[in-house]
Amino acid sequence: GDVPESLRRRYYTDERGGAGLGFYVDATVQRPAFRDEGRRLATARADPSAIRDMAAVAQHRGWTIVTARGSPEFRREAWLAGRTLGIEVRGYRPTERDVQELDRRIDRRLAARERARRDREDEPLRRDPPERGRDVDAGAQSRLRVVEAVVRDRVADPSVRDRILTTARERIADWLERGARFEPLGVRRTPETVAEVERGRERGRVR
Repeated sequence: GDVPESLRRRYYTDERGGAGLGFYVDATVQRPAFRDEGRRLATARADPSAIRDMAAVAQHRGWTIVTARGSPEFRREAWLAGRTLGIEVRGYRPTERDVQELDRRIDRRLAARERARRDREDEPLRRDPPERGRDVDAGAQSRLRVVEAVVRDRVADPSVRDRILTTARERIADWLERGARFEPLGVRRTPETVAEVERGRERGRVR
């Protein structure tokens, strides 16, 4: 199945050792953090980090309702992780303190998203670390601005819009990491435009 680009980069994967695709935090570990079986995500332990990543995969795939099965610790963390992302999680009855913890997680997530939004508006693409001595490609910035304008104009759902823009930024940053350069986007001159410019110049000489 499809997974967020950030998780694809962070995990190592292979299909050995069980059903579906295993996601490993390191190239040498034997047990995966979780396994992706398409319509089912599974983990052998109630690791909060792995459960949050599983919830991120579910959100990325557009799952709106999931069922958590396993130990109470796993089901609690699955409920918190899923509800933080707006997913309905069945299989766990939260306590009053769980609800309070959920409220705090949502507040932290909203604050982080607001900081990220301000960063994107202030600086669409950051400079590379000074020691590398490379400025952000102006052409990449112009292309990113076009993508942002089109997405904001045509995509109404904020979560979908953020996901598209995040992917676009990650891909442009990846190309820059590989040494790519982008020509700035300019206005293409049609023959009619060129003729109009020439007529304007001619009128200027006559005067």
